[in-house]
Amino acid sequence: MMGSGKKSGEKWLELDAVVIGIQKGHLRFELFVDPDLAFEYRRGGDIPIEDILKSYDLYENAKRGDRASDELAEEEFGTSDVFQIAALILKDGEFRLTHEQRIQLVKEKTEVIIESISKRAMNPQTGHPHPPDRIRQAMEEAKVQVDPFIKADEQIPGIVKALLVIIPISFESVKLQITLPAAFSGKGYNVVAKAGLIKSETWAQNGEWSGLVEIPASKRQELYDDLNKLCKGQVKIETVR
Repeated sequence: MMGSGKKSGEKWLELDAVVIGIQKGHLRFELFVDPDLAFEYRRGGDIPIEDILKSYDLYENAKRGDRASDELAEEEFGTSDVFQIAALILKDGEFRLTHEQRIQLVKEKTEVIIESISKRAMNPQTGHPHPPDRIRQAMEEAKVQVDPFIKADEQIPGIVKALLVIIPISFESVKLQITLPAAFSGKGYNVVAKAGLIKSETWAQNGEWSGLVEIPASKRQELYDDLNKLCKGQVKIETVR
């Protein structure tokens, strides 16, 4: 049963709709969307756009009900098809998150940052990596504010600077070019992925894996030992200068 609302663009416009918009030059284009479905779509969810849209109309000002003409849409987007335009606006547009959505995004971005720091940094006093829980605790003690809309790599330098007041951190790292034989590539890949950051990789047709990996300098010998044991000495590891 449909909720209360008004009919717009051959679809009932429900009262819980929110506006998402995008700026193109001096013009602004807006849509009415379901906030939860738009949020999931933005995070990579496979959701039909017709379910996300609360109205099948493109607006210049949604709150006033000022619809954008097909001619203007064609000029700015190269199409007047609202579903094609909606895909662009949903991906790159701006909309207000609910409190719960913001909390969820901050939580997810925080975990990405913690994992990245844990893989790339070490405690220079011990030569061992900081475990994720210690980094999480230090971030809380330093009252670090994670921005859900800024890439993790762009936030990490500032966060590490704040953490240095709480714990010693060094980003001394090494880059290794690793080649795993096909017979051990599956399990070997998991070992490599846990040890550091995979910067680039290729899978050969025969199943062999090769990748450029950055790891904390302190974990190099451990990775050597683990891979050689797993691959029975058949792994190839080269330090990249």
